[in-house]
Amino acid sequence: MTTIRPATAHDSAEMQHVYYLTEMQGSDDPPPPPTGISPTLKHIIRTGAAFVAEQNEQVIGYSATITRGSIAFLTDLFVHPALQSSHAGKELLQHALPADVPFTRCTISSTDHRALALYIRAGLQPQWPHFNLRLNNPVRDTRWQSPIEIREASADLAEFELWDARLSGRSRPQEHAFWQQEQRGVPLWFYDQGEIVGYGYVRLGAGTLRFTNASTIGPLGVNNPERATDCVLAAVDWALHHADVIRIDIPGPHPSLAPLLERGFRIVYIETFVSQATSPFFDARRYIASGSDLL
Repeated sequence: MTTIRPATAHDSAEMQHVYYLTEMQGSDDPPPPPTGISPTLKHIIRTGAAFVAEQNEQVIGYSATITRGSIAFLTDLFVHPALQSSHAGKELLQHALPADVPFTRCTISSTDHRALALYIRAGLQPQWPHFNLRLNNPVRDTRWQSPIEIREASADLAEFELWDARLSGRSRPQEHAFWQQEQRGVPLWFYDQGEIVGYGYVRLGAGTLRFTNASTIGPLGVNNPERATDCVLAAVDWALHHADVIRIDIPGPHPSLAPLLERGFRIVYIETFVSQATSPFFDARRYIASGSDLL
């Protein structure tokens, strides 16, 4: 029998183990399991709502949601590979993202067709593909030239957070503190002819299971889609001074997708953004998420 209950910090190790097994299933050469608990998982449990599914007092799956303003984003839904298709995922989703909450429900689905079907049945409609891009062993050269000037944001980040709230569709001071304090996120302003036209992070400590030394670009937003590509190229150029591997997740409608692929980025995974909102709460031509975990 499966039981669902709220997760606590004491469940973190078992939750992370389920995540690792799920992410590595089918892999011929999996990296070793991480040591310690992921800072992102700690942040989600601390500032969101998380649930675990148990069988015989063992955690066999978990789900989590962060709600900021009117947006409820499902950050995680993982079930042990040996117990997938056992309805545990459906129960976990109903607890983490109930249909009767007065919020816009959304998530980024994996390529697993069972997961996508689960979200669609719950009323979350596919909006666009979400491309995970990676640049290995980057070289700093003229490919990344941009007319955009970058300046690091000052210690007073109130205006920076206002830009993010406007372009991402919700205010989220918790995430800004996490990116800066836990992922070595550097907040950047983008200038064109002396005018601020965008904002963004390069998170120097936001690696992955396979690329622990990767730097991640995002969130990043601009006031006009016509400036989007130049701002992204400028961010890549800035990141090249600090990283051996660069990651960025691009929504399908964003104009920088093709230019990044032309300059050497590679698609390593394709997800799907799903939402119950009939119209998006952010403009995917102007906004790049922080990634699949916190949007």
